[in-house]
Amino acid sequence: MNPDLAAVLSALQANYGFRQLNVACEQPLLIDTERGIKRIRLWTDEALLHLHLKWRNHVKNEHFFVDRMYVTRAGLPSVRFGNFSMTCHDAPMEPLALNNNEQQWAAFLTDLSRTSRDQPVDESKTEMQIQVHTLFEQAKQMHELDPEIWGIVSACYSSACTRAAEADRLREQHQYRRSAFLLPADFSHDSCKALFDTLFFELGQSEPTDGCGVLARFVLTDALQAQRGQSMGKLLQELALKGFFDRENADLMLAEWFAPDEWIRLLQASLQGDVPVDRSSDVFRRVWDQKIKLIRLLENIGVQSGRAGGGAPSGSEGQQLDQSNTLLL
Repeated sequence: MNPDLAAVLSALQANYGFRQLNVACEQPLLIDTERGIKRIRLWTDEALLHLHLKWRNHVKNEHFFVDRMYVTRAGLPSVRFGNFSMTCHDAPMEPLALNNNEQQWAAFLTDLSRTSRDQPVDESKTEMQIQVHTLFEQAKQMHELDPEIWGIVSACYSSACTRAAEADRLREQHQYRRSAFLLPADFSHDSCKALFDTLFFELGQSEPTDGCGVLARFVLTDALQAQRGQSMGKLLQELALKGFFDRENADLMLAEWFAPDEWIRLLQASLQGDVPVDRSSDVFRRVWDQKIKLIRLLENIGVQSGRAGGGAPSGSEGQQLDQSNTLLL
């Protein structure tokens, strides 16, 4: 996608006044200058670029850095370059690991949840309960469904319905909110770097989306990795201490973990025959049980939510998970 690099370097020198320019990496495009490494972003969507300019202005504060656009000699935040707009950003290389930095990450996410807000992203979805029921009824008509998968799916059907209903109920309580916490769709560990002992947030150039959903999936993905599970427990505890979990954030993160997406994916994969049975069923069990542990963990650290009562959700084998089997704090 990158235009001729020589032309890019020439445009950078002319518009930003860099004296020394060397290509450090072509993908992503990183340029070594006398003022440090700079990341060059090329935008084909002008509306998305303007959204990101406003977004960065909203979230900037004194507690962390943001990858804001360098201003050109003419005072502009971007340069027109053929069919692209080009922006220039600081690009620190040192990652800010979550492990042993849970307090810093929690402070950052709590601040961000209060400043990175806009109208809720339109994510109209079929109610989770309807999806679960419809897919199960379709599967019942199939005569070639793998017996092992059908055994798992049917054993968990009642729990999947209960969890789907709770996810729908938690989300419905906030469907008319005027503003929502937003995160970039590709938020990850790589989004946070260290610069002068301060967190540097790379907002990037992806679309904004529901921040609670992104964060809940981020936590789940890490919690599934044994070496990161303890850090996730500490992060959630620090988020609770710093006030991140107001009713809205707690409900929407819990809704993401209650939603039985893994049950739906397992059944769809079996119906389509495109995933090995042993791998898909193993992934299902791990994700299903880990979500329950995360739900229990929020309860154990005292997070208040709009969750209905009714005891612990059932594990993938139908049993109630022991609360002692949660992530270590």
